[in-house]
Amino acid sequence: MQASRSVTLTAKGVLRLRRGHPWIYRSDLDAVGSDVRGGDLVGVRLPSGKSGGVALYSDASQIALRFVPLTSETANDDGLWSLLERAIGRRAGRPEACRLVHGDADGLPGLIVDRYGPALSYQCLTQGMARREAELIERLRALTGARLIVARNDVRVRQLEGLAVEKGVRYAADDAPDPKDVRAHLIGLDLDFDLLDGQKTGAFLDQTDNRAAVAARARGEALDCFSYDGGFALAMARAGADVSAVDSSGAALARLKTRADRNGLNVRCLEENVFDYLRACEAEGRRFDTIVLDPPAFAKSRDAVDAGRRAYKEINLRALKLLRPGGLLVTCSCSAHMDRASFDVMLTEAAADARRWVRVLERRSAAPDHPALATAPETDYLKVLIAEVD
Repeated sequence: MQASRSVTLTAKGVLRLRRGHPWIYRSDLDAVGSDVRGGDLVGVRLPSGKSGGVALYSDASQIALRFVPLTSETANDDGLWSLLERAIGRRAGRPEACRLVHGDADGLPGLIVDRYGPALSYQCLTQGMARREAELIERLRALTGARLIVARNDVRVRQLEGLAVEKGVRYAADDAPDPKDVRAHLIGLDLDFDLLDGQKTGAFLDQTDNRAAVAARARGEALDCFSYDGGFALAMARAGADVSAVDSSGAALARLKTRADRNGLNVRCLEENVFDYLRACEAEGRRFDTIVLDPPAFAKSRDAVDAGRRAYKEINLRALKLLRPGGLLVTCSCSAHMDRASFDVMLTEAAADARRWVRVLERRSAAPDHPALATAPETDYLKVLIAEVD
């Protein structure tokens, strides 16, 4: 690596580096080499001149450096592609719909790659990944044999990197599936995925193992709140529960209904605001044996944590009141800014207010193909509690 392709940290930047976090902010840079361009792999230098590691540089984002697990000898594109191969290799044995690359945790900051049977859907969210996008597609074809590759770069965070927000098919073989109707099997279900307009890269794959765990425990009358297109609802119905799915999106529920029919399952679909529906059930004296709460992130920023906590508590309090003795509560949060301890405290307070005996059976997180990075707590974003309620 040429000496000019280096970035020097301030003393404050060194403190952040020593804490192990993979990001360094622009305000923590002391000097940037004259030849450094956005997307470059750069050597990171301490004020003393000693090496501090290797990172991808952004000339637009406030997150100026994102470290990668390479050395000065391997700090080149071949080194990055070796990280890609290793990431895909770590997913051996996972279902045919799963995450193949999970950004920083796999040493490829800003890169998300999901597999849906014969197809791949990816996101390049940083300059470093976007600059290598064309070769990325070729590498993915060679490593996976994918017949369809879709870009889902329609994420606002790309604007912070000075990148366009766009999406589309990047590769399609002659026998490629329709990108809006890709089929794959997952936890015993025959599912269809819309890779162009579905949430994220086409679906929420981080709950796969949690859905299987919940299906093994689900019982009686089950209510799946914020069901989207039925990940939990279909898994519980397949296990024999009598399931109602509640979501405010008619389009999502239509896909759920199609999926249920294809798998020979019966799920009642209710297009309702979940908060209003839970209040109505309480007023009517309705009761359930299993309730799943898998809402969107209520705390999308640090400033929204207090309001988000109140929203989580409200739905959990209402769910606890609706469960029969011995009932099962599954409560989730995908808010990275609400840590596990705070989520546990929220449930403690809801249980006390509801005057219910809540016995926590399992504390779970994202599926293992969505690993968390130990030095970046925000990557441990998904919290799932499975509890028995008396």
